[in-house]
Parts: sequence; C-alpha cells; structure tokens
Amino acid sequence: MRARLLPPAVARNGVARKVLVFGAHADDETIGAGGTVSLLSDLGYEVHVVTFCWSREGDWSDTGYARAEWKSSIAEMRRSEALEADRVLGVRERFGFGIPTQGVVNDRATYQLVVELIRRVKPVAIFTHYREDKHRDHRAVSEITEEAWWKASESVLADLGEPWRAKALFFYEVFELFTRPTHICDVTATFQRKLDALRCFKSQEPVLGDILGYVEGLARVRGYLIGARYGEAFLRSAFMPGRLEKELEALEDAL
Repeated sequence: MRARLLPPAVARNGVARKVLVFGAHADDETIGAGGTVSLLSDLGYEVHVVTFCWSREGDWSDTGYARAEWKSSIAEMRRSEALEADRVLGVRERFGFGIPTQGVVNDRATYQLVVELIRRVKPVAIFTHYREDKHRDHRAVSEITEEAWWKASESVLADLGEPWRAKALFFYEVFELFTRPTHICDVTATFQRKLDALRCFKSQEPVLGDILGYVEGLARVRGYLIGARYGEAFLRSAFMPGRLEKELEALEDAL
C-alpha cells in the first residue's frame, strides 16, 4: 500500500510553512501536482512555484507555440495563463527564469539561481520533475533541483544566502509514470480546481489534446491505491537521507 502524502502542522512558532514547486513550463506543476498544490494552499501553506521557461515580465525566446502566428504573442499568452492558474490553485508566488523552451541546461548560473531560491523561500519540502521524463527540459530541471536541494544545505556559496535544508524532495508525474510511487496525496477535495486551472492554458490545447481526460483517468488510478476517488502520485528522493527517528515520529502523529 502506498503512503499517503499527509501534511504536518501548518505552522510552528508562528512561522508559515512553505513548499517550493519546480517546473520547466508553466503548466507542468498543474498537470503533475495541481491538486496537491491547491490542497496545501487550503491547509495554510505558502506555495511558491518556479518555472524555468517563463517570465513574469518582459519577453523571452519561447519556441513552445503550436501555431506560427502566435510567435510574437506566445510569451504574453503563457504569462497570463500561468498567473490565472495560480489564482485558481492558490499559489502564493511564481518565479520565472525566462529560459527558452528546449533550452534548460544544467549550467553553473542556473544551478546557483535554484540554490539561492531555496535559501530565500526556505521550504519544508520541494517538488520537481521526475528524472526519467522524456522531455529534455523536464530532465534538466529534475537534475538541477535535486542537486541544489543538497547544495543549499551546505555552508558554501555564502553570497547566496544562509544554508537551508528542506526536509524532503518529491518527484511528480507528468507523462512518464512511476512504477512504484512512494506517496499518494488524496486530492478529491481539490481535483475540480486542478481541472479549472488546466483550462487556463489555452495555448496548450493544440499540443496536449485531451489532457483533462488523461489527468482524470490517472487521478482515478492513483486514488484507487489509497482508497480515494482522486489521487496524485509522488516519488520521494533518496538523494539526501532522512532521519529514521523523525519518520517514526511522523508515523505516530498520523495514527
């Protein structure tokens, strides 16, 4: 039986609990973890999203458009779609690196941007792409964020902020699925919001086809594993080991 992804207490000593969700493109986190993002927001978490191929302002050389006539307007389309979806899901803030689609690479500058963001936001957990995804941008984001999770915790790169170690990193699914997910989140209460957020991405309809049908079918499958109507699957990273006694305490709290 897969473990449920159960959030701990929302605040400790009056400090807001935060999560940081990384994605290559502006709809990725909605497809893979939109129900969980919305649920965590409802529970009082601050959800911060980082999109490598997106920018809040200005223009960037985005090649991810389905129609040639969209070339000059795709950046603004993608910007407004993402911000609309954020309002639906309850995202607190979205950061963007303005990297062109198919252009994400694991270079020093990008890696350090991620380290700096982790230290600035100070999340309790990080979510990112699955390392075995077929999309080159997705794989690069996964590799960068998993390693930056570790590097952000070290006493190095002092000009990028104080060290911070998120307690866990979880991979989410887009189209390459986990054979054995480690955690399932029951998103029955927020699944309709996930669908509503996906409808915001009008520019992706010619690319993704019946994405709503796909997402619903997969959510039914994942929910079945924990006896829920809808679920989202995650795979916990073992890049940095956790402390067993803390895991046992969490299990005790959940019983």
